[in-house]
Order: sequence, then structure tokens, then C-alpha cells
Amino acid sequence: MQKLPGARLRKAQISSLFIFILMGHAALASVAWVPEFIDRLGVSFVTWGTIIGFGVVGSIAPLLFASRLIMRFGARPVIRIANYGGMFFLISLSWSNDPAIWMIFNIFFNFFMSLLGVSVNSAAVLLQKQITKNIIGRMHAGWSLGAVAAAITGALATVFITLELFLIIVAIVTILLFELSLRWLLSPAEDGHVEERANVVKRKFYQMPSQLWLLAFGLFAAIYPEVAVIDWAAVFARDVLNADLALRSVPFGVFMVGMIVGRLSMTRLAERFHPHTLASRGAFLAAIAMAVAALFAEPVADANPTLGLIFGSILWGLAGLGLAPASPAFFSAGGHVPGVSTAWAVSRLSLFNSAVAIFAKAFMGALVEGVGLSNAFFFPVILALISAVIAEQFAKRAKKNELENAAPPTGPISIVPSPDDAR
Repeated sequence: MQKLPGARLRKAQISSLFIFILMGHAALASVAWVPEFIDRLGVSFVTWGTIIGFGVVGSIAPLLFASRLIMRFGARPVIRIANYGGMFFLISLSWSNDPAIWMIFNIFFNFFMSLLGVSVNSAAVLLQKQITKNIIGRMHAGWSLGAVAAAITGALATVFITLELFLIIVAIVTILLFELSLRWLLSPAEDGHVEERANVVKRKFYQMPSQLWLLAFGLFAAIYPEVAVIDWAAVFARDVLNADLALRSVPFGVFMVGMIVGRLSMTRLAERFHPHTLASRGAFLAAIAMAVAALFAEPVADANPTLGLIFGSILWGLAGLGLAPASPAFFSAGGHVPGVSTAWAVSRLSLFNSAVAIFAKAFMGALVEGVGLSNAFFFPVILALISAVIAEQFAKRAKKNELENAAPPTGPISIVPSPDDAR
């Protein structure tokens, strides 16, 4: 693989960071519109949970073949195709009020956004192999910045423009900015993907060691609370916090800010505390904060909507801060399970998490319908507590210098094998 000049690598880093921001914004651009989607489709919370649960099927599919596609053609061409497909189906979410058709559109949207996430993450990993410092952490912080931007633009859009126009604007702007940025990413001739082909390790899914199964469940228990916040934040702000239309994205935005602060702080904190301790204590903090919000946010909001919004947002920000180190610790620990490669372990952790999320989303919807949204949030609270216990006992193999390498929990992860991983 040719050695690229420093100026070329710097341009590629800037381009990659910008693409992560754009991807985070596009992936979560519709979060503020969730209440309108539910009203348009005319579905119960149970049905809505099932619809978004099946959307995960689209996210899983690219995990089964994307790495081979990238190793054959390089990351940049796959990024371009996935972005066009994702933006087309983002627009399509406003085309139908039929639940079945909308679910199909959402599955395809998740498919292309998952493929996009895999290819963008792969491009970042390949880029990092050509430089001397870790850049993945800041890239994923860029994804979270994009998510916060999505909360802001979505909130403003709900007040001033229609859903159809907003999604069209997001899609067009995203495509144009992607095209401007892609030219600075490493080309297939530069990224070194050809050299990676010989290092792929093929294993069966059922060959996961028992410790990896346990870590996989701990990872799911750490990730799903964030997924629940993304899925239900706007509904929580409307139905529990009585927030005005323009303010319904505030709790979600504060949650993501907490995630960003936690992600950017965890490497420094790991100098003083072991990663499994950070993950365990953080998950306990998140569980406590979400439980307090579930118990007291509604009565506070009933007394004073502004105070309720501030109260609930602060607690969700603490929850985001606490959840930030959990998934990186589990991914790192999974990469050190004896007998399997890092790439294989991490891909199986991701696949397990996505598969279980299908049922978890449907179950969460049933809980919301049956016991109310505030009480339903005790499901992710319990999962966070389980994650804390598993992290404390079984994530002790995690390494502090690997914490920045985990992808955002809500985005697809792709790790391209290196020679040291193949064993």
C-alpha cells in the first residue's frame, strides 16, 4: 500500500469528520416528527413499536455482506450509492399514510443508512491505519453532533414547514454536501482495502464462546436505553412533559449532548478508572436518572411545563452521559475473548444487538400502550441496571486505549480486520 502525504491524509480526515456529521443528521432527521408519523398512520403505540422494530431488519441485512462489498470495490463507491438510496427512502417516509407501505419504506431507509454507516466507518478505520493517532473517537463524536443538529433542525421545521418539504430539503442538502466531501475521501486506489481481503476470518454465528454471548447481552442492555430515547423522545416531550411543538426535540438534544461529553471524556477518565468500572458506574447513573425522570417528570411538568422540560432534559442529559462509556467497554472486552478475532467478535456483537432490538422495540411499544410512556421507560432502566452488573463482572478485558474505536451505539459498526486480528 502506497504511503500517502500528510496533506492528503489531513484532507481525508476533515472530509471523513464532515461526512460523519452529515450522516448523523440524516439518520435522525425525522426524530422530531415521530408524533406526526404516528398520527398520520393512525396506529396504536403497540403497532408503532412493531413497525419500527421491523425497521431493524433493514439495518441487519448490510451487516451480512457489506464488508465483502467494500473489500471488493472500496469504501467510497459504496458510500455514494448508499447515500443516494438512503436519501430517496428518507423522502419516501412522507409519501404514504398506510402503515404497511410506510413500514416497507422504513425498512429500505434503514437498509441504506446501515450500509452507509458500515462503509463510512470502514473508510475511517482504513484511514486511521495510515496515520499515527486515533481518529475514530472524534469521528463518532461528529456523528453525535449531527444527531444534535437533527434535533435542532427538526424542531424548527415542525413549526415553520411541512414534513414533506423538510425531508426533501434534508435529502437534497445531504446529497450535495456528500458529493463535495467524497472527493477528499481516500479513493479505492488509496484506502488499502485490497490488502485487507486476505485477512478475513470466516466463522459460524453459533460458534460464539459463552463469554461473548454474555457480553452480547450486556451490550444490548447498554445500547437499548439510547435506542428507546431516540424512538420515544418526541412522544415523551409531547405527552409527558407537555412541551410546545418547537421544544419537543430539547430532551433528545440534551441527551445527545450528554453522550458527546461522555464520549469525549472517557479516554481521559480511563487513565484513572478501568473501562469496566466506567461502564458499570455510568450505566447505574443512567438507570437512576431515567428512573427519576419516569417517576417525577410528569408531575413536575403538570405543575409547570417549563420547569418540567428543564427537569426532564437535565435527567436525560445525565442518562446520556452515563451510557456513553458502556458500549465501547463491551466492544473492547469482546475483542479480547480468547479464541476469536476482534473483527469477528465485534461484528457478532453488533449482529446480536440488532436482532434482539427487533423484539425489544415491539415490546416497548406494547408497554407504552399498556402502562403508559413514563412507566414503560422502566424497561430500559432495568436493562441499564443489567448492563451495569454485567460490565462490572465480565467486561474486565476492555482496554482503555480502545474505547474510542466503538461506533455510536445507534449507528452500524464495521471493523475491517487487520493482520493482528486474524488468528
